[in-house]
Amino acid sequence: MHQPGAPGLRPGAGPFPMNPALAAQAGHHRTIAVTRAAALRWWRAGYEAGRQAAEHEHQALAQWDRLVASFHAQRAADQQAKLDALLLEAIAALADLFSGPDHPGNRPA
Repeated sequence: MHQPGAPGLRPGAGPFPMNPALAAQAGHHRTIAVTRAAALRWWRAGYEAGRQAAEHEHQALAQWDRLVASFHAQRAADQQAKLDALLLEAIAALADLFSGPDHPGNRPA
């Protein structure tokens, strides 16, 4: 009779019995293969995470560049509007100067 927990083959459980030296060697190769597969999965995950981070950084920098360009365009438009307003004021002041009654060109002949 088989004792519970004792080494050996139980019906329907596990592989066929092997030479212990071959089993140890097979287990060693399987461990290396699993380790390589796990390392490859980790490498791929790290590579993908790095690629996604680089893409995100690229998109963030592109967004920043668009925001800076928009700011500069708006600032230039604001400065142009101020300059236009000052120019119109100067034109109006000159028009008042030259159209006043005491201007020599406006005296009756």
